[in-house]
Amino acid sequence: MDVLDLALAGIGFLTTREKKLLRKNIDSLDNLALLSIEDISSITGRKTRGGWNGSLAKALAQKAEAIMESKDIHGAVCGEADYPAMLGTINDPPYCFFYRGNIEVLGKKCVSVVGTRKICQETAVAALEFSRDAAANGQTVVSGLANGIDSFAHRGALQSGAESSTAAVLPCGIESVVPYGNRGLASAILRNGGLLCSEYLPGTPAEQWRFVQRNRLIAALSPATVVVQAPKGSGALITADFAVSYNRDVVFHNAGFCEQAKLCEGQDGKKAKENASSSERYVLEGAPVIENYADYVRVMESPPGTFSMKDRQLELF
Repeated sequence: MDVLDLALAGIGFLTTREKKLLRKNIDSLDNLALLSIEDISSITGRKTRGGWNGSLAKALAQKAEAIMESKDIHGAVCGEADYPAMLGTINDPPYCFFYRGNIEVLGKKCVSVVGTRKICQETAVAALEFSRDAAANGQTVVSGLANGIDSFAHRGALQSGAESSTAAVLPCGIESVVPYGNRGLASAILRNGGLLCSEYLPGTPAEQWRFVQRNRLIAALSPATVVVQAPKGSGALITADFAVSYNRDVVFHNAGFCEQAKLCEGQDGKKAKENASSSERYVLEGAPVIENYADYVRVMESPPGTFSMKDRQLELF
């Protein structure tokens, strides 16, 4: 990866395929900065719409390069050896993948653990214990470092005693931590030999839409996503939607259907659109419901449909 790759990574209106086409036709950052939007359209074979400022793109790439050097941030371009293999299988992989820490944690078996920020005690314990047992069994727990279920998932992995046990995917440049209050947790992940990662150029701030884009990476990096608690329309269910679209498994923890969790959903669910995803919809369509990590292992080792048990799962509602 060089500074030209950094500039290409920062072009938001191009796909990874189109960025690769530009890379083949442009040999320097200066030449990229001189291109017009018409030149870019000609090279990519698509009339592109987007604000393009070559000088700004050059400046942001140089800024990112300086941040990477000062913060020990590394990066891999899609197709390179360090680029996560699971990420390369989706239809919209990021052009660049930035990371701090041990990239090898994503080469182990991974499980993504997600949920809402507003949680109850039962789901907090469920996320902690599931992630602790998964990490103790050699899996890397992938989550988003958000407050709530994400934080308990990372903490559970760290409490397992296993090294290199968890990876956090951020919605911004990884020289900063969002939310700010989880800086200590991020440091603990790195001390454990874990990973902080992002598709966003160093220096990129967190914005609302980037949280959704971040969720797609959480879904992509593991063969399965475990939803611990998720009100209708929540970001965790957006992650589940991405997982399904990437042909990954989606599993629900039964703690997410407890009475206290339902109260949380009653408060948050009012904000959701009528056609938004719901945990109930997934379960009624056959998604497995588990009680612990041992259940999860059995689900992953069993033929599809074995653990759907719709009749029993209807009792959850």
